[in-house]
Parts: sequence; structure tokens; C-alpha cells
Amino acid sequence: MSNKPHDTPTKATAEQGEVMLDGPDGLALSFTPHAAAKSAAAMAKAATKAGRQTEGAPIGNSRRSK
Repeated sequence: MSNKPHDTPTKATAEQGEVMLDGPDGLALSFTPHAAAKSAAAMAKAATKAGRQTEGAPIGNSRRSK
């Protein structure tokens, strides 16, 4: 990957039957509830796998210097 991974979590809100995401660098997305739930499960699985790949770093704790 050419870009550095973000260490700021994306905000999620529910508005008028949609799940809205607001994240770094102007990220703005909306999902149906079903798509949001499936995406959340996929992200949780990927986060667990990535955490294991980075020396067992606990999820939620960044080892990057700020």
C-alpha cells in the first residue's frame, strides 16, 4: 500500500434508515442496515487478522508514534 493506514476510527451514525460513516480525509459513505452489518463483520474479522500480523498487537492500541 502506498498510503499510511489511518489510526483514527470512523464515526458511524444512523440517520433516516441509513448507516452513515464519517471518517478521515473526507470519507463519507452511507449503507443500508444490511450492508453496514455485513461490512462491520468483515472489518472485525480483518482487524483481528491484521492484529495478529503485527506482532500480536492488541486491537484498539496503536504502536505507531504520533
